[in-house]
Amino acid sequence: MCYFLYGAVNREINERDYKNIIKNSKYHFVPGDIADVNSCVANCAENYRITSNHCDCESAVGGKDIYNEELKNWEELLLKLKTAQGIKYVLLSKNWWKETNTKQETIHIDDVDIASFLADIENNCLYQIYLYPKYY
Repeated sequence: MCYFLYGAVNREINERDYKNIIKNSKYHFVPGDIADVNSCVANCAENYRITSNHCDCESAVGGKDIYNEELKNWEELLLKLKTAQGIKYVLLSKNWWKETNTKQETIHIDDVDIASFLADIENNCLYQIYLYPKYY
């Protein structure tokens, strides 16, 4: 069948900030949590798909090419989302049709090279990407 990208943002995100950030993006998250995304994946539903593509087989996410232009767009989007009031996290997974998430990883956006991280995500793993400000 195909690969699909799923995800969500936390429910507390400021709706106006969020809409302004994603208005020109081809990626759209809906508010939800880990259980929501995992349920959607398990049921092959569409409500937590983050693209309107027929499938996401050609996505650079998980494609191992850190220089792919699509990953720069992802990086810009994540850094913009980081500025939204009330943002805590973005959830992201890439799943083959009818395959569920078998593991979960948590990272903070400030602790990774974003393009490398996105290029190397594993299939069937739900990533919780924290975007809240870190205080050192």
